[in-house]
Amino acid sequence: MTDVGTTKRKPMPPARRLRIFEAHGGKCCLCGEQIDGAREPWTIEHLICLGLGGIDEDKNCGPAHETCRRDKDKLDVRAIAKAKRVKQRHLGIKAPKQPIRGAGFPKHEKQPKKLTKQLPPRRGLYQEDLNG
Repeated sequence: MTDVGTTKRKPMPPARRLRIFEAHGGKCCLCGEQIDGAREPWTIEHLICLGLGGIDEDKNCGPAHETCRRDKDKLDVRAIAKAKRVKQRHLGIKAPKQPIRGAGFPKHEKQPKKLTKQLPPRRGLYQEDLNG
């Protein structure tokens, strides 16, 4: 069973980013292609995500294209959520029961209200008064 304790994140100063980039030869740790650091956005990615117990050290980090990182993050979020559900079930923590909802009151059609006093006849907005 994977422990779901999230590791604290350390600051990522430029010197650490450069050290990790050079350690990997400037290649994306996810797709293996060369990263052109001046022309394409890239970031440092944790190989084993912190949410699944990965450590925040240089040996668990690598440079990655932004697009590759986004794809990995989607998978990581699902894996973290599943690991949390499994751990909760293992510890006997159950989701709260949903309240019972009844059928409610029967629907009835609204009747239009009847006017009790007589309204004056309608006139056009620009029509002159015919009596005067």
